[in-house]
Amino acid sequence: MIGSEWWRNATVYQIYPLSFADADGDGVGDLRGIIDHLRHLAGETHSLGVDAIWLSPIYRSPMVDFGYDVADHCAVDPRFGTLHDADDLIEQAHSRGLRVLLDLVPNHTSDEHEWFRRARTARADRYRDWYVWADPAPDGGPPNNWLSAFERVGRAWTFDEPTGQYYLHSYTPQQPDLNWRNPAVRAAMHDVMRFWLDRGVDGFRVDAPHRLGKDELLRDNAPDVVNLRVATQLDERRHRNIDDPVVHTFLREMRAVTDSYPDRVLIGEVGVHHPVRRRDYFGAGDELRMVFDFGFWSNPWRADAFRRSGAEQAAVIVAGGWPTHALSNHDLSRHASRYADPAVADARATARARAAAVLLTTLPGTTFLYYGEEIGMTDVPVPDDFATDPDGREPERTPMQWDFTLPHGGFSAVTPWLPMPAAGPDVRSQSADPGSLLSLYRDLLRLRRTHPCLRSPEYADLDAGPDVYAFRRTDRLVVAINFADASRPAAIAPESGIADATVALSSGVRLPGAIVDLSELVLEPDEALVLDVTG
Repeated sequence: MIGSEWWRNATVYQIYPLSFADADGDGVGDLRGIIDHLRHLAGETHSLGVDAIWLSPIYRSPMVDFGYDVADHCAVDPRFGTLHDADDLIEQAHSRGLRVLLDLVPNHTSDEHEWFRRARTARADRYRDWYVWADPAPDGGPPNNWLSAFERVGRAWTFDEPTGQYYLHSYTPQQPDLNWRNPAVRAAMHDVMRFWLDRGVDGFRVDAPHRLGKDELLRDNAPDVVNLRVATQLDERRHRNIDDPVVHTFLREMRAVTDSYPDRVLIGEVGVHHPVRRRDYFGAGDELRMVFDFGFWSNPWRADAFRRSGAEQAAVIVAGGWPTHALSNHDLSRHASRYADPAVADARATARARAAAVLLTTLPGTTFLYYGEEIGMTDVPVPDDFATDPDGREPERTPMQWDFTLPHGGFSAVTPWLPMPAAGPDVRSQSADPGSLLSLYRDLLRLRRTHPCLRSPEYADLDAGPDVYAFRRTDRLVVAINFADASRPAAIAPESGIADATVALSSGVRLPGAIVDLSELVLEPDEALVLDVTG
């Protein structure tokens, strides 16, 4: 997909490099492993058919937060390979029509970064003001009541004995926050962006950009905000540690950097559920191109919840923004686990995963898939001796399940860095099965790439009963999804002007080409249909 604003209607596949494929036999995923498996994603007859890949951080890092603690933004961590490998990956991906997005981590660095090493040597060092420092409170404690985003960490301040001040860290103490009010910091991070853009990267997923704006006076948060779970998300309250209005100046500057290169994109992981607050980060069309929808992936498995999200996403389009939809990522329990009902059989869990595939790929906007989502990977229990993540997110980050006829699921020739199940869904078993979840995703993404209605921003909600979420994409396609655990009538009101329709794709057993009467439509439990109303 080459051309201006390629990201509209694209499907972006998130790769967690540590867990995708190990080419050098050390049990850890690497860039060569990704290159070796690009054929799974695009460029061949039986490829998944995505448009872009997004790589979680590949920069040099001590891996306290698994790459989000960056020690050198312009070097590849040796675990993953070299800069030459990164260049080769970009070239190989582009040859298959795949865009490449990197994870940009602007809020903080590793405490092993040269900038911070210099900053903590003396208060007079030129790098001191590159980070956020403050004197102790009168009682000797932290300067204010701000909290880390990680519940296990607690306060967002660590005392530095040699210089007698506290430094701010929104995450672990090994991740000191940069001071974005310092023009030198902004200039350095813009240079980082140019370094990768010059190498051919097509844009960035910006990690937690709302954290770049902090209260300049470092004032306390109000008591109702001092709650570990509340303090990490934007809402209608005033959060002193995030979302200061100055953040929009910083984002406009970042956008100007990407706009100086053709067809590049900035996507923001803005921790906000409220749709109006989310739209703030588009600015006047001069900030982020897209903002992740925290509300969408936080929804329970209910029609009314996703119907509300659909309306919110339509409002984003009207406001001049562009919606996103994702159900899993490296910070979330995989949706195949999250939406599984322990009271029902495995077949029902599979049905929900198939219905979720239809939901993800037929709404207007940009779709994000997490590696393994296309085969229905679930969370994997991780023993305590493997669990080193500061926020306990290992179960959703386990190695890709390529082929369980091979040792370690085809991920590596040796024991992987995180445990894998002995059996389960894998690419090999699903690849040649026309009834598999992988085949359904292939069909859906092919329809998404080729059908004009799915490339349009047009969307209209349809009344189909409380348990069925139904919507139109222009005048031609109707999507209907039953979220109930029993059959439900999904009769489309006669005033909609729709009568008969042809099944284009089904998550269940209905065959494409079958004719259905929409006034008498009944959906099976967790069934989803894509219907062509023109026949």
